[in-house]
Amino acid sequence: MEVQLKINSFMKSIFLISIFFLNFCSAQHKIEKPPRPKKELENIKPTHNIQKGHLILSLGKLNQNEDDLYCWDMDGKCNIIDGKITLYNSSIAKGDNASVTERLYAEGEFLEGKYQGIWKYYNEKGKVIKREKWDNGKLIYRKEFK
Repeated sequence: MEVQLKINSFMKSIFLISIFFLNFCSAQHKIEKPPRPKKELENIKPTHNIQKGHLILSLGKLNQNEDDLYCWDMDGKCNIIDGKITLYNSSIAKGDNASVTERLYAEGEFLEGKYQGIWKYYNEKGKVIKREKWDNGKLIYRKEFK
């Protein structure tokens, strides 16, 4: 009788281990389909390339072409600006050691040659003196600081 109980106990253990093993194996092979996009999201196309560079120019190198799009001259070709930009302006230091230095003038972003997003303008001390919000070349608001 004691041997029979040991055999039954052993069989129960084997049965539980085999159930656990089969359950574990089948859980790893489970394949789920990704959710379908909502109908209103299917037709959305990106407006511009997300991978854009950051251009640093002096204010004198910022030009407008015949279509009034902002560009910068490189090798005699006007390249449309698309992405973030930092503009510097030449300033002459006063005093005995007068010299020409570049100072931060403005920061912002262009979208295919047009002002886009938040633009910040700085004074000689580096403080923000004006903030503008643009939407595809159209000024939305402007705030000036003293």
